[in-house]
Amino acid sequence: MFNKKDEHIEHVFAFARWLIIVGLIIIYMMTFDEISLIVNGTIFWSIVGVVTAYSFITHVSLKWLPTYSKAKRIMMQVGLSLDLLFYLTIMLITASEPHLLSPLLFIWLLHITLIWTVKVSMAMTVVAMAAYAYVVFDSQGLNAFSTLSFLVQMIFIFLIGMLASSMTIRKEAGSIDHIDYKEEAMKDYVSGLYNHRTFQNTLMKFVQQRKPLTVIKLNIDHFQSLNDRYGYEWGDRVLAIIGSTLDFWIEPQDGYSFRYNGDEFIIILFNQNRSHIEQQIEKWNNYIHEHVQMLEPLKGEQVTVSYGVATLMERDDRNELLRRVDRCVQQAKATGRHRAVFDESFQLETNKGR
Repeated sequence: MFNKKDEHIEHVFAFARWLIIVGLIIIYMMTFDEISLIVNGTIFWSIVGVVTAYSFITHVSLKWLPTYSKAKRIMMQVGLSLDLLFYLTIMLITASEPHLLSPLLFIWLLHITLIWTVKVSMAMTVVAMAAYAYVVFDSQGLNAFSTLSFLVQMIFIFLIGMLASSMTIRKEAGSIDHIDYKEEAMKDYVSGLYNHRTFQNTLMKFVQQRKPLTVIKLNIDHFQSLNDRYGYEWGDRVLAIIGSTLDFWIEPQDGYSFRYNGDEFIIILFNQNRSHIEQQIEKWNNYIHEHVQMLEPLKGEQVTVSYGVATLMERDDRNELLRRVDRCVQQAKATGRHRAVFDESFQLETNKGR
């Protein structure tokens, strides 16, 4: 599955694609002894135009399509396929030793580990080797196959391909040998977030240190009704969506998210003002709505969340902070649900800043 970490890496490859386009234009506009392009201007700029168009579409899809969506995965696969054609075209139109541009194939083989399975990675290694052999044959003929340069490049492509495949194997590994039981014991199975016990231990530590923090409790509105109407399987899917939402949007340097109990989640944020928290809550709500609508039985279902928000104050111990957060959640429920209620600590912080 294409996940949040993969998305960050995919952004790096997306920018690398733009750098390659710029580099190609520089090679065309300038003269180098080692490399030049044997193609007329009309064909060259047509190639650049096509590559720029699909690079732009891929980049926009990467930014705006939901992380876990099938559409995003398909767009990334199409982009990778077009990348191979682009790299082969560059190698074919260069009047130089093809090995100068063979690192493009290395980049491509490493890139495919984000999207495709082990079997496809291995197959793509063979495709890359065959493609390089064709480029060499087209530019230098059969005699080039017996050169040391050709053999070395083929070995490198094979080794990079095997490395890419091994990275995919490691990513897909789900056997018992790869389970970190200590980490698993701290996490909730359904949501993938840290569990209630981990939250209590974490909060106690931060309160003792008097670390500036904000606690946000989320309660899913009418969750029991949703379970009754659709079954617990789909209720668990909603819990998983909220877990993935918090995991996606809350960076480790900004805070931690936890599954608190049945239909409640809780977040610890560091040094966040009210305005920023309100913006984050809006993003979470939109993300949750988008992903719930992808579940076929829940299309059209409005799954909403109520929030209670409180900041650690000087007089607070852990229990008092949680009591204030609970009061805010209850107030959000009582005043219509699908809203965030901030406690008086935010008003005090505003007055201090004046």
